[in-house]
Order: sequence, then structure tokens, then C-alpha cells
Amino acid sequence: MCKICNDVLRDAVQTFCGHRLCLQCIDQALQGRESIPCPAKEEGCVDLKCEEINRDSSARREVRALDVFCPFEDRGCKKTLQWKDLQTHEETCEFRPVPCPNYLHGCEVIISYKDVDEHLKECPYRPYRCQFCNQEVPLALKQQHETETCPRIPIPCRYECGINPLPREELEAHLITCPKRPQRCRYHSVGCTFEGTSEEVQQHERDDTDRHLELITMYTANMDLQSLEVRRELQDMSLERDNSRRLLDDVSRQMAEIKRSMDDMKIQVRDVKLKIVSQTERIIHVERKVEDLAKKDSVDRHARDLQVIRETQASMSERIHQLEGRAPSQGNPAVPAIEGNTGSVVPQVQQHERQLGLQDIRLAELDLRFQVLETASYDGTLIWKIKDYSRRKQDAITGRTLSLYSQPFYTSRTGYKMCARVYLNGDGMGRGTHLSLFFVIMRGEYDTLLSWPFKQKVTLMLLDQDTGTRHLSDTFRPDPSSSSFRKPTTEMNVASGCPLFVSHAVLETRTYVREDTIFIKIIVDTEGLYEDSILKERRS
Repeated sequence: MCKICNDVLRDAVQTFCGHRLCLQCIDQALQGRESIPCPAKEEGCVDLKCEEINRDSSARREVRALDVFCPFEDRGCKKTLQWKDLQTHEETCEFRPVPCPNYLHGCEVIISYKDVDEHLKECPYRPYRCQFCNQEVPLALKQQHETETCPRIPIPCRYECGINPLPREELEAHLITCPKRPQRCRYHSVGCTFEGTSEEVQQHERDDTDRHLELITMYTANMDLQSLEVRRELQDMSLERDNSRRLLDDVSRQMAEIKRSMDDMKIQVRDVKLKIVSQTERIIHVERKVEDLAKKDSVDRHARDLQVIRETQASMSERIHQLEGRAPSQGNPAVPAIEGNTGSVVPQVQQHERQLGLQDIRLAELDLRFQVLETASYDGTLIWKIKDYSRRKQDAITGRTLSLYSQPFYTSRTGYKMCARVYLNGDGMGRGTHLSLFFVIMRGEYDTLLSWPFKQKVTLMLLDQDTGTRHLSDTFRPDPSSSSFRKPTTEMNVASGCPLFVSHAVLETRTYVREDTIFIKIIVDTEGLYEDSILKERRS
């Protein structure tokens, strides 16, 4: 017996601990699992694993040799046979249940195979041939067939005109021309309800002339009233139409104004983006020029000068407080001299404060330049740190900031200028479900010295901040025919990349988001760039 279904074993298998199970039972129990406890739950049982379950040929032979009763014993079969012969017997047993051959006509009786012939003799749905149209119909539907559908059954005229009964298929044509067919009075449309034969209708029209005139008068009066109602409704509809037209004109004007405003806003946004890119370029250009000047010794010198100014200011401030704290004595000749000294010191202190503020500004500018210079890359690799991921994604969802641009990076000091563009809430097919990542070629100062179109292999990556082994990446080679990789004629080309780079479900885990920060890496293959530049110099 199977330890799972408690029935006779089918396709017996044996567990590692010696118990026997049906193959189908253990397959269902192990579905989607590596192991399960042994269902026998006896001492010495172990967890069952798929690779530790083996075919039990001995048990299968024993089961196949078992004597069993026919499953149709309750219908009268008394045979006892071996299990292995059971299926063959079931297919040929004369007690097996079968549906009535007339089940398509409505008979729902289930009978033993041996009783089929006897049942067909008495089946209420056995075929019956109609004596009128010679069609076969189920016997149980004979009455319905004759009263509703038989085309040849004779039917008398409903108007009792005296003609012999006609077949159903010919009766309709007769009813149209039957002399006894009831006709309506010609004044039926104005309210007369009389019906009769042709002669009766003619007599009625001669006898009820006054009644017909009265009906016509009432009908005309009603038509006049209805005409007035229709005119009023038409006037109301005309007013509503005019109001709707005015409203539509107002809406059209408002929509036109909104469209113009949207176009102006798009132009302004585009100009702002271009200005930002231009300013970024100018900053980097200036930083390159001051890179050699902004050395550490220069910063230290400014810091020392600033410290001296601060000490001088502190000394002057202390001296002023001392002088102001002394009580003036009447008739003391030193007081005017002290006041004169104080008046000359105050402008000096103010001048020192202005110099101190200027030095603070210069130090802040130098610090910012150092930070940008530290993040600039000239080997074709960009590592972009995006902080405040949650807030920036929410800005993208609300439409405040749909995309972000990285700082520029280069393949060399005089190489291609590039940046990355990311849509945290997705773009195009990825909107709302994915992070979209793109690669952008920017206009650089040395573009005329470079080979075009751009054809270096590009790899986009999202860095794993957990184990460092599950980076997500996508690599592509530029399409030379695409405008995205031709020599830029504006500040930057059209972005190219992956709208479905990574789904939010995968991205927003501890593997890729730590401290509300993600890291994106762009790698541009610089192989062959040096040789290309040499060849271009030789050609020029």
C-alpha cells in the first residue's frame, strides 16, 4: 500500500528508508521542493530527495500479480483477474457503462454495453421518420416537429376561407392573397380600429363617414399641438447649439493659448538644458586652464593669508572693545585722541572683513574645482554616484525632473566627450516599471581630430553594492548609420541605450541600493583609438 494515498501501489518506487510509494504521489509531493519528510513517519525515516528514490521492480511484479475484482462488479460482472489484465478487461467488459447511442438527440441514459440493443428498441429518442416530410426526428420530438417545423404537414387556413388544408411551406403565400384575410380601415392611421373583409371594410367606410371626419379633425388638432411642441424643442435645441458653439470657441481659444504656452515652455526648457550643458563645458574648460595654477601650495598660501587677516581682525576688535569699555572722563584730554584712533581703526576692520569674505569665496571656488577635477575621467570609464534615489525617482514620477545627466567623461585628454543619461522612472516602454539608461555623445573641443562616426563598444552597468559579483550590464556596438553616433552639430546627440535596463523590482533591493544611493558605471572600449588618431594625422 502507498504511504501517501493509502491505496494499491501504482508504478511503485522505494525510498532511501525502505518505504514504498506511488510514482505519481511522490512526484506531486516533491513538486517545487528539494526534500520532504517521509510520509511513513516511523523511527529511522529520513527526508526524501528526488535523487534517492528508486524504481521498485519487485513491488511492481507483486502488484501486477494480485487478483482483483472487475470495477464494474456493481453492474453485475463477477470476474476475478490479475491486476496486469485489468485495463484490457475494462475495455472489453460487457458490463462497462456506455451512453445511449441517441445521446446527441437528447437521451441521457447510461447503460451497460450488453443492454444497448434492448434499450434502443424502447428509447424515447430513437429515430422516427415523419410521414409527411420523410425526415428523421427523435420520437420524443415528434409532436413538436409536426406542430412547429414540419414543412409538408397539411394546415387549414386560419381565415376559414374553405380551401383544403395546405402544406405549411405553401400556407404563408396563401395567407397573403386569401379573400377572407382581415383588412384595416383606410382611416386606421387617424384612430379607426375597424377590421373585416374587403366588402365589410368598403361598407364601413360608406356608413361611418361622420366618425371618420371627427377622427381626422382630432388628429389634425393633435398634429398642430405636436408641431408647436416640436417648434419649441427646436428653438431650445438651437439655443443650446449656439451656447455649445460659444463654449466650444472659448475652449478652442483656451486650448490654443495652452498649446502656445506649452510650446514656449518646451523652448525654454530646451534652452535651459542647452545653457546647462554649455555652462558645464565652460566650467570644465576653465578648470583645465587653472588646473596647473590651482596647486596645493597656492591653496596653502591663501589659507596662511586668511589666517593672518583673521588674527589682525581679532586684535583690532579686541582693541576697539577695550577702548569702548573705558568710561569717558570730563576734561580728560586723552578722550578726543582715543576717539580719533577709534574712528581710524573702524574702516580698517571693515576693509579686513571684506578681504576675508573675498578669500572665503575664492577658497570655496577652488574647492569646487578640485572636486570636479577629481571626478573627471580621461580613460573612457565613468563611475556615477546618484544620491537621494527615492526623492529623485519621486521627482521623475511627478514629472518635475524626468531625467538626470552625469558629469562628462572622455576617452583621453583630446578624445571623445561623453556622458550618461538616466530615467529613474523609465522612458518609453519602461515608463513606470524600469530604470532606463542611455549613452550620449557630446560636442567636444577636439571633435575635428577624431574619427566619425563613433564606433567604440559601450558597456552600461549597475554596480552590485552587496557582494560585488552581481553587476547588471548591457553591451552594444554603435550603429554607424544612426545620428546618435555621428559628429555632434549641437551640444549633444540623441541618447542611445536601454529603455528596459533594469526593473524597479530588481533594482530596489539592498544589492543595488544602499543608503539611498546607486552607482552606475559606463565603460567605453578605447582599443584602436590611438591607431585611428595616428592614421588620421597622417592622412591630414
